[in-house]
Amino acid sequence: MNEFDFNHDALRRIDLNLLVAFDVLMQERHVSRAAARLYLGQPAMSHALARLRQLLDDPLFVRSGNQMEPTARARELAPRVRAWLEQAHHFLFSEAAFDAAAVEATFRLAAPDGMEALLYPALIATLRQDAPGVRLRSQLLETDQQLGALDNDEVDLLITAAPLARRDWHSQLVLFESGFITVHSRRQLHLPETTTLAELAACDQVVSSYRGTAAGVVDHLFAAHGLERRIVVLSASLMAISHIVGRAPLLSIQPAIYGGLFSDTPDLVCAPLPGETQITVSLVWHRRNDRHPLHRYLRDTVIAEMRRQFAGMQGVARRAANPDGA
Repeated sequence: MNEFDFNHDALRRIDLNLLVAFDVLMQERHVSRAAARLYLGQPAMSHALARLRQLLDDPLFVRSGNQMEPTARARELAPRVRAWLEQAHHFLFSEAAFDAAAVEATFRLAAPDGMEALLYPALIATLRQDAPGVRLRSQLLETDQQLGALDNDEVDLLITAAPLARRDWHSQLVLFESGFITVHSRRQLHLPETTTLAELAACDQVVSSYRGTAAGVVDHLFAAHGLERRIVVLSASLMAISHIVGRAPLLSIQPAIYGGLFSDTPDLVCAPLPGETQITVSLVWHRRNDRHPLHRYLRDTVIAEMRRQFAGMQGVARRAANPDGA
């Protein structure tokens, strides 16, 4: 057994408020004044003193004129009780200043691969400069794994566009909404400058899907107009899409937030998807980390980088300041 273990059951039977009463009695040497300090009635303070005497098997204070004089046992205990109370006060009510530059820790973040490609270069550059002791670990999780990973402390923060069935212990910060764009190569696929959903549905399409399935909000949009996409390729990696459409007459429909991954590639054309459909991008974490200093610092850093990257997305400045469920 560890030499510092103690009998929790014995300590559980003690009202630790009695130590507060003892400390005030040592200072005031008067039951009524001590009671007033603790906003108690005199009978309640007298009862606390009686319990202390029984607990410690010592009178602790004896009357001398108009005040109470501490016994030798009380004088022996007083500095140790005061030190314990000061430590307890500091531990419970004082929050140490957070110094990002001095932190040594690993932070685990789960995000779609496209978001990682857009966000991580700037995020990592910021961390290397301001918090070089923070090691970032990225994970790619399927939608049905995300909340479980938070609950099991396998990941610290999610960046997600999935409509998760959050519980009371999950905090969420809605960042912004994003529409969709079409992506194709002008050399491989000849489309008019303005297209209809019917014209897009007639194109062979490549979809990026980590799960290997294609159904989603875009498919629901087409279905609402009596259309069905012609999906001929499923790619597990978003980063492969630009190479695929650059070599084959295929169309891809992607969230508009990923436009920067395609706009710098020669011959690729990005255009808004006709019709109203969008995804909501959020940060999600477990509430046990709401006030964790490192977690708050990383959340704030991610939010700042998101704002810089996606300032044009609807609601990024307005909604980031209004957590939903946080």
